[in-house]
Amino acid sequence: MELKPISRPTRVFVSELVPDVSIVMPCLNEVQSLPHCIANARDALVLIEQKYGLSGEIVIADNGSTDGSQALAESLGARVVVVPAKGYGAALIGGFGAAYGRYLVMGDADGSYDFTDGVAMIGRLMDGADVCMGSRFAGGIAPGAMPWKNRYIGNPVLTGILNLLFKSGIDDAHCGLRALTKDAFLALGLRGSGMEFASEMVIKASLKRLRIDEVPAKLRPDLRQRPPHLRPWRDGWRHLRYLLMLSPTWLFGLPAALAMITGLAILCASVLYSSGVLGGTRPFGAGWAIIAGFLLTCGHLSAIIALATHLHGVRAGYRTLRPVLWRYGHWLTLEAALISGGILILGSFLVIAGIGIYWTSHGFLALPSTLPLVCAVVMGAIGMQTIVGGFLMAIMAGHEANLVPRLSGQPPAPLPSSGLAGHLISYTGVSGVCLVLHNLWMIVTDAFGMMLPLAVLSSFVVVGVVSYTLHSRISFRKEMSLKGFLLYSLTTSANIPFQMAIIWFWSEPVGLSMYWAAPVSSVCMIFVNYVLSHLAIGRPSHVRGR
Repeated sequence: MELKPISRPTRVFVSELVPDVSIVMPCLNEVQSLPHCIANARDALVLIEQKYGLSGEIVIADNGSTDGSQALAESLGARVVVVPAKGYGAALIGGFGAAYGRYLVMGDADGSYDFTDGVAMIGRLMDGADVCMGSRFAGGIAPGAMPWKNRYIGNPVLTGILNLLFKSGIDDAHCGLRALTKDAFLALGLRGSGMEFASEMVIKASLKRLRIDEVPAKLRPDLRQRPPHLRPWRDGWRHLRYLLMLSPTWLFGLPAALAMITGLAILCASVLYSSGVLGGTRPFGAGWAIIAGFLLTCGHLSAIIALATHLHGVRAGYRTLRPVLWRYGHWLTLEAALISGGILILGSFLVIAGIGIYWTSHGFLALPSTLPLVCAVVMGAIGMQTIVGGFLMAIMAGHEANLVPRLSGQPPAPLPSSGLAGHLISYTGVSGVCLVLHNLWMIVTDAFGMMLPLAVLSSFVVVGVVSYTLHSRISFRKEMSLKGFLLYSLTTSANIPFQMAIIWFWSEPVGLSMYWAAPVSSVCMIFVNYVLSHLAIGRPSHVRGR
């Protein structure tokens, strides 16, 4: 076993060889309580040696004490590690990094914790746990040891939020007595310099799916004759904001989904009321359309940030890639963002051009409704956000075009082909989605007087990217590519004259309104669309090797 130098003469509780257990205490002017804490830690190490046969050391991570704590700790046989960076978390990170043991126990140097409670924690680590937490609520809180607002408000609320966001399943997320393996400490990459360090350890251990155990731990009044370093409201807020910052799904993803669903629902209702499909009064007017546009653009931006922060956590090593991104992440490239964003912007320009034509042909009078303009502007804004977001994630990826990292393991196998029957079934479902989008577009453009050729062309551009994406991955289970998209666009563009003719037939000679002519013509085109889509997407030449 490799020998390590020890700064002070060895004592009974410090092995001459590399110690197995390191008890680490952050210290800032703790001269009053250090003798008790070091003696208590010594007792814990004796019990650990008797029960498990493990040697140990005591490490004092000094954070700039000016009361002689360093000299006192050394005289009592502890090893002092000077940590220049200020803060509770910084002191512990520095102490853990300098510790020799493969099992690390942390506890405050104020006498509030009994280090002999850490003996059971070492047993849990030896049994396979990566982190072992102490639970003060299970171990007992002595009178006067914890302020009432911390005991009944702060700790339960923050622990509940942490369990909700990260499914940690622990009773006391902020107990200062805990243990972890040195390997777990290195894997977590802890960075929090302040009191949020306590939450960071639990969060990152949960995200990395490490095994977290919990044992009872007693809490006693501290031995200091000065106010504690903890500031409940300030440090509580630091804990809460840290919980949110490490949970992009709850901070960005969930609000994004709610905003986009609400905005889309309001926008669809506005379209249906404006076109007369829904009779009666019109509760959703121009003002609601503007609100819907605001929700859609903000929701889309939040979704991009949620994805970017999730991928950042994966690259930083404290988060695992979601299975859906692992499976379909090869879609997410800078080129895909540029193409989809560019198509949305082009569609926005086409609609604005159509509105301009309508405006000029009606003597530059005010538009009868701002709904088409709102839809066009929202489409353009989402397209621009997609392009900018693609570049942002590419920069965060280390200037790589592939936005989703492949950090370990094998790439997912190519999606299996489901045969003709499976193609037809899935194609019908995807076509139904595209049919709804296309018909809504045609009804809205017709309601505001857009010429039929321009309406069909703009629908082809806007719905085309959605149709190609869904058909590639769901209907034909093929990998997306620029070549495939261009071929799909070329072949399906043959739909335009056929669809115009069919819509004209049902709306003019037959006399159906656009509300019926557009759906009927779309149903008639399903078979032709399937054949063309299969030619463009279903051929094996579009599947790249992996």
